[in-house]
Amino acid sequence: MMTLPADPWLWILDDELVRSLLAAVPGHAGLKARAAAHPALAESMQHWLKAEPSAALAALEPALAAEDPDALLLGAQICFESGDADRAAALYHRLAAAAPDHPYASFNEGLCRAKLGSWPEAVQALQRAVVLMPSHAEAWHLLGVSLLHVDRPAEAASAFAQCLNLRPGYVPALCGQAASLQLLNKPAEALAVYLPLLESAPGREELLANALQAALAAEDWPSVRRLATRMGVVSPGSPAAREALARADFQEQRYESALAAWQELAAAAPALLEHWYHIGLCQYYLGRYREAAEAFQAALQIDPRHAEARLALAEALFMAGDPEPARAAFEALGEAAGTPPLAWLRLGMIHVAQGRTAQALEALEKARQLGVAPDDPVLAELEAGIAVRLHEQGDYGRAADLYALALAVKPDEARWLFNYGHALASLERLAEAQQAWKAALALEPELAPELVASLEPRPVRSHAAQPAG
Repeated sequence: MMTLPADPWLWILDDELVRSLLAAVPGHAGLKARAAAHPALAESMQHWLKAEPSAALAALEPALAAEDPDALLLGAQICFESGDADRAAALYHRLAAAAPDHPYASFNEGLCRAKLGSWPEAVQALQRAVVLMPSHAEAWHLLGVSLLHVDRPAEAASAFAQCLNLRPGYVPALCGQAASLQLLNKPAEALAVYLPLLESAPGREELLANALQAALAAEDWPSVRRLATRMGVVSPGSPAAREALARADFQEQRYESALAAWQELAAAAPALLEHWYHIGLCQYYLGRYREAAEAFQAALQIDPRHAEARLALAEALFMAGDPEPARAAFEALGEAAGTPPLAWLRLGMIHVAQGRTAQALEALEKARQLGVAPDDPVLAELEAGIAVRLHEQGDYGRAADLYALALAVKPDEARWLFNYGHALASLERLAEAQQAWKAALALEPELAPELVASLEPRPVRSHAAQPAG
């Protein structure tokens, strides 16, 4: 007895023979599908089986125009396998409209859309697919990937979780889940996913790089060191590994080691601003303020708009004792968005040192408007500095108020207490003045002679009798 050929080969048979065979074998699914199909499918399939895709699509046109589901499915398959993913996607979309319950139309459309990088359309198609096939792990995975590409990481994480429920341990879904967690600003959770993956694939460079970025974001410095060291083995001379170790050294206050690393990186890539900026930070924390300023200036030559470098330059110049360049740098920050209160506090202190009390008061008010913390010690220093100038100008009331604010932050500053007492005495608030002086002397007894001298009455100048004229 002759065995019927496999289903694809039934399409080379003519209609009359198919009907004869179906009468003999009425339950054969392939014969039934062939007999019920649009006539154009038989001709198209014959061309397709002979590797003639253009002729196959041309023959299929009448059935495609009729929105025949079988024709749409065949046409989409021919287009996809011929490399025309765009037309394949369009045909799968039409198939989904013509046969809404078709199990693979939406999934295949999503696959084509993803291949084309049409991520919003891929999301729409795959969301339909997982409703129709909730147990299709690959559909959930591809949906997660597509959601990541349209910046919807929370939904992507959920899709990857669904995939992993169906296929536990599926590595692509675990990688997607970790990427989603990183985008959701959950680097520690992402790192917890990456580390087991690395145990099974220790030499996979892309996975190692992603894990290292997660460790850096999580500020897990022991993991940063381990991963960066491993990356240095996998990829000798890796700048990413060297930079990660430099960041770990910096965060652990190993500034000399961090400085050497950043200088090495800057020598290899002098056009990268971040290298010079971090050289400046290391020099600053090592107390080398002029060298820090030079590094920040090098960073600003690369990008003059870099706000952090501009502020750091002004601060380094201030700490280096260069008031005029520092003042120019702080004033250049001006009203720029994001300028912190510290910039105005430092500018105010420069004005105080140079005797510009009005400008110092303006800077103090600007810092307050920007929300400087009331317990900021730099704020207290500025308030005390302005108080000295106001006291010298005879404005005892405002001087006393500013001393009180400064002492609320730093109550053990003996000199401030001493001056506060004088301001209160000038306001004839002698009982309060004495309390301030006593507190100052308890902290710094050597102020006593100065206090005694300031309290002694000034001698009255005598006028000798004028000789008679």
